[in-house]
Amino acid sequence: MPIVLLALLPVPPKFTGESARANEAPRQTNVDVLLAVFDLVLAPLQQVAREGKVMDCADGKTRFCFPMLSARIADHAEHAALQGIGSRS
Repeated sequence: MPIVLLALLPVPPKFTGESARANEAPRQTNVDVLLAVFDLVLAPLQQVAREGKVMDCADGKTRFCFPMLSARIADHAEHAALQGIGSRS
């Protein structure tokens, strides 16, 4: 199965201790940013998933495909090393 990287999601800082309980604003900002990124990345895929799309295959033929979105839970540091990017990217 071919895999295409759609996006590297932003990794917000973790809030621990008293600061996490005292101030909900940074936590809400993190949630808002992630939702905006999901909308930006995933919105164009909705129509293609419903209606399908003619795509070129590696064997030189064209086929009518319905792209399927899947997810993989992984550690950001591991992904940064795999993608060859800085850990703060």
